[in-house]
Formats: sequence, C-alpha cells, structure tokens
Amino acid sequence: MFAQVSDSLLQLHPFSTAELGLIKERLKLHRLKKGELLLREGQVCNGLYYLDRGSLTQKRNGDGEAVVTGLFTPGDWLMDNRSFVSRRPSNTSITAFEESQVFELDIDAIHELIGISQLFFRLGTLFENRFDGVEEAGSLSSIDQKYLLLMQSRPNVLQT
Repeated sequence: MFAQVSDSLLQLHPFSTAELGLIKERLKLHRLKKGELLLREGQVCNGLYYLDRGSLTQKRNGDGEAVVTGLFTPGDWLMDNRSFVSRRPSNTSITAFEESQVFELDIDAIHELIGISQLFFRLGTLFENRFDGVEEAGSLSSIDQKYLLLMQSRPNVLQT
C-alpha cells in the first residue's frame, strides 16, 4: 500500500529506507466516499496529501458559483499551499469526485520529522513545484485555457 507513496517520494529525493520508514510511520490513511470533503473552504489546511486511488476536485467559489480549479488523479500530491504555509483558512474546497483513498502527512508529523532530521525540512522545497499547474488554473480567464492546461499537465486524465 505504501509502495506508490515511496516511489513518488524517491522521485523527489533519494531517501534512505530508514527515512522512508519514518515517513510511513506517520502517514494516516483516509478513505473518502464520493462527495466527501478532504478540505472545506474556511478550514485551515493541516496536511500534505497523496492520492492513492480515485480522484478529487478542487473548487473555489466565484460570483456565487463553484469553479473547478484543480483535478487530482492517483499519484498526485496535494494541499492548499497558501493555507498550509500561512495557517489561514482555505478559500478552496477539495472533494472526492469518486470513492478515493488518500494518505495524509499532517503538520504535527511534519514537525516531528523536522525535529528528527533537517533533511525533512527540505520536504517543503521538494514539493513546492508539485503544486503548480492545474491547481492554479483558477486564475485563468477562460475554460479553454483551463482545458489546454489540463491536457498539457495530465494528458491521460480523460481516458477511461
């Protein structure tokens, strides 16, 4: 179950088996039903998440209607980076589009890891560019631009 998370982490940094073990010990598993919220608008984001199975959407309310600003598929790392770093309420929500399984590394676990080794302090830097792309599509002005960005960053997302 941890193999995909481990493989993903190893793409970011050559963690040792012991370091991966420290991360694994602190991961929490969440099983979400379709429509269940992982992050509610107005809630502070307290974790870094890895989507193992299913799919999630990120939405932001704009002009009275929810606008999809992110789409996450298995293998994606996700969080509301602004909320997590600033410790301010999120202006987005993240919802299960279908039954999904997510691993969470919460802020307390991240602080524990940093206390063990400064290597884990670099996790933020390692993940920084993971949160660019479709998740930032809310600033794009047209649905055409969002679609093009989606096709560039996740060309297989619409295949069944």
